[in-house]
Amino acid sequence: MSVTAASLAAAAFGAGDFLGGVASRGSDWRRVVLVALGTGLLVLGVAACFKGSPPPTLPLNWCLSAGAGFAVGVSLLYRALAEGQMTQVAPVTAVVAIAVPALVDILTGKALTGHLLLGLGAAGLSAALLSGLSGGLYKSIRNRSVIIVAIGAGLGLALFYIGLDRVDAAGGGIWGLTLVRATAFVLVTAVALRSRRHVFQLRSLGVAAVAGLLDGTANLLLMLAFATGGLAETAAVASLYPVATILLAIAVLRERPSITQGIGLLLAIPAVFLLQSG
Repeated sequence: MSVTAASLAAAAFGAGDFLGGVASRGSDWRRVVLVALGTGLLVLGVAACFKGSPPPTLPLNWCLSAGAGFAVGVSLLYRALAEGQMTQVAPVTAVVAIAVPALVDILTGKALTGHLLLGLGAAGLSAALLSGLSGGLYKSIRNRSVIIVAIGAGLGLALFYIGLDRVDAAGGGIWGLTLVRATAFVLVTAVALRSRRHVFQLRSLGVAAVAGLLDGTANLLLMLAFATGGLAETAAVASLYPVATILLAIAVLRERPSITQGIGLLLAIPAVFLLQSG
C-alpha cells in the first residue's frame, strides 16, 4: 500500500512540477510557486476539515522544518525547470532526495534488507541516468548554475520527506501536513512579496493553480505512504516523479531524452517493485 501511494504521489508531483515549470517560463517563478502552494494548501485545508478536530499536540519543530524544506525545494525546482531543460533538470533533485533520507535511515540504525538495498540502488541509478549525469548534462545546459539550484531543490525536498515522516510518526496526520504546507506558504509569500518582478500572465495563473491541485493531492498520498511504509523506500519512490515530468516534456514540449535517460526510465519500474517487496 505504501509504495502504491508513493507511486501515485510521484505521478502527481511530476505532473504538477511539469505544469509549474511551464507556468514559470511565462511568469515570475516566485509568483507561480505562491499560487501553486496556495491552491495546494486549500486542498489540504478542506481535507483536514473533513478529518475532524486536530490532535491535542503537534510536533511543531518537525512541521516547521518540513515546511521550510518544502518551500525551498519547490521554489528552487520551479526556478530550475524554468531556466533549464526539464528532461535534464528535474531528475537532479531526485538523486539528492533519494540519497539523503536513505542515509538518515542508515545512520539511525534501521535494518536494510537485500530487496530494499537493491531497490534504493535502482532508484538512485534511475534518477542519476534520468538527470544525464553521464556527461552530457553540463554540455547541454547553458547555465551551469541551474545544476546547483537543482541540487538545492533536492536538499529541500529531502528535508521535507524526513520532516513529514517524523510528523506522521508523532501522530500529526493531516493536520500536521496542513501546518507543514502553511509554513511553506508563509515563507514563499514573504519571498514573493519582496520580489520586484511583476511578470504574470493570466494563463500562467491557471496553470499554476492546476499544478497546486496536483501538488496538494500528492501530499495527501505521500502522508498515506509514510503512514504505512518506511522513510527510505517511500522517499525513493516519491522521488521518481521526474518520470512523469519527462514523459510530459516529451509529449507536450517535444523535448528528446538521451539513450541513458531512456534506460533510466526503464530502471524506475524494477526499482518500484524491489522497494515494494523490500
